[in-house]
Amino acid sequence: GVTGGLGRKKLMPAVYDLANRGLLPPGFALTGFARRDWADQDFAQVVHDAVKEHARTPFREATWRQLSEGIRFVQGSFDDDQAFERLRETVETLDAERGTGGNHAFYLSVPPSAFPVVCRQLAESGLSRSQEDAWRRVVIEKPFGHDLQ
Repeated sequence: GVTGGLGRKKLMPAVYDLANRGLLPPGFALTGFARRDWADQDFAQVVHDAVKEHARTPFREATWRQLSEGIRFVQGSFDDDQAFERLRETVETLDAERGTGGNHAFYLSVPPSAFPVVCRQLAESGLSRSQEDAWRRVVIEKPFGHDLQ
């Protein structure tokens, strides 16, 4: 998940590197979802520390300020309908505040056993359904298939 090693060492630094190279729109937003009881600023501090330690591009305060303005956190578990409602409300607020236009990518860095429940929750809450001029993507972070060797 967003609080795990992959998120801290690879995903968050990669997002920062894209922002640092000017490859993300100015209104880009990042919403973390996990069981931890964090406020937005707690998650932002985790992202900040991960970026400073693991980013491949130099840390720039201006880039960080712009990125951090769009950082949010939603506390919840995968089987919690109300948590996904809070997630929906959070990204809708970000759409209005940051001008993201309803374009959302959900990056699932979760155990394979959680894929069905998370995908169901995203569908039932309306988060994974594309709308008129907006796209939605669910990205699953796991290898698939079999090792033939």
